[in-house]
Amino acid sequence: MEKISAIRERCLNRARIDTHAHLSESYCTLEEQAKQYDSFVTTQPLIDSRAAAEGCRSLYGTDIGSFLRPDVDNAVFIKSTELHKHGAWKAIEHALDKAHIDKQLAFCTFRADKTRPFANQKRLSYLAYIDDALNGHMEYPCPDFPKNDETYYMRLCALLGQLNTLDDYLNELDKEIDTWRSHGVVGMKTAIAYTSGLSISNPSEAMARAAFKQKNDMSEEDFRIVHDFAFHHVLQACLRNSLPVVIHTGFQIWGHASLEQANPMLLHNILIDPRYRDLTFVLLHGGNPYIGETTYLAGMFPNVIIDFTWISWMSPARFKLALSEWLATVPHNKMCWGSDSSTPESIAGIDSIVRNLIADILESTVLERTIDEKYAFEFIDNTFYNTPKRIFGL
Repeated sequence: MEKISAIRERCLNRARIDTHAHLSESYCTLEEQAKQYDSFVTTQPLIDSRAAAEGCRSLYGTDIGSFLRPDVDNAVFIKSTELHKHGAWKAIEHALDKAHIDKQLAFCTFRADKTRPFANQKRLSYLAYIDDALNGHMEYPCPDFPKNDETYYMRLCALLGQLNTLDDYLNELDKEIDTWRSHGVVGMKTAIAYTSGLSISNPSEAMARAAFKQKNDMSEEDFRIVHDFAFHHVLQACLRNSLPVVIHTGFQIWGHASLEQANPMLLHNILIDPRYRDLTFVLLHGGNPYIGETTYLAGMFPNVIIDFTWISWMSPARFKLALSEWLATVPHNKMCWGSDSSTPESIAGIDSIVRNLIADILESTVLERTIDEKYAFEFIDNTFYNTPKRIFGL
């Protein structure tokens, strides 16, 4: 058996902090997942099936090939059922142990006290979604959002209570965000790239007050004014609470919003705003396919971090190009990554895939003399552990 390099050994065994997981206290069985992968009609089942197959190899020692399908070796379904016998958390915890994950960041919604999965587990911290409190709904206003008689104002009131004035709205935002840390929230997450987009204007307070006063008669222009003013308000609330802001950028996995509105360069006006010089922005998914734009922003702005969750296992070929570019251009203390997982199999499978990909890239960039071995080790230690620990205050 060929001896692995010291770089690969460090990649495969270094304890890490996982920055991204969609955990739930109830999720479908492995057999039910496999039925969903019987045919691949969109990107998500294709890449999920591949990750689950690697997870089965890693967790159960059973090689079922490149994909999890309904007709694979039944032994993996038996082993998965056995793993889940003691409950969802025990199964997830076993996968975290297998993946050498010391700390897992999971997601909750704006109402953090009510929506944290596995809330009593000290191994978990949370990123709180702000989207429903900005848009009135997590999926508004993407093209797929169901049309009904509810207005933007009605949706906000349904979430936050009666809002008679703009001050009522802003106070409710502050009141919730200021309690996040007491519920284990270590950062804010937004996926407005899927809905209203990353282009955020800078409306005046007078404009926002006039727009909000229209209530149920707000136009689309009024919505954007209120939305953008509120976005700036929550950024300042995050700054006040030392909470980094994690922003989805790039590839749209649900809905049919334009990819152009997810280009991280649209955030440039916010990044040059002196009010946010001390606020950390984490560009999720590496901006894929806007890799060059992500390189520029992370390379030029001290408060911008690349999180290469998802691009790494969704598109290995593109990730190899992207990470090679980032290693050459972006300081090694400005990156982190997570699994974007939801089941034990995806936790273990994605972890295995990404660790090996990172090792491949580091070995080749050292060979090409883009970096040296010392730099590669520093990159691993920072990206796997030190940087997420620092930026999320863990």
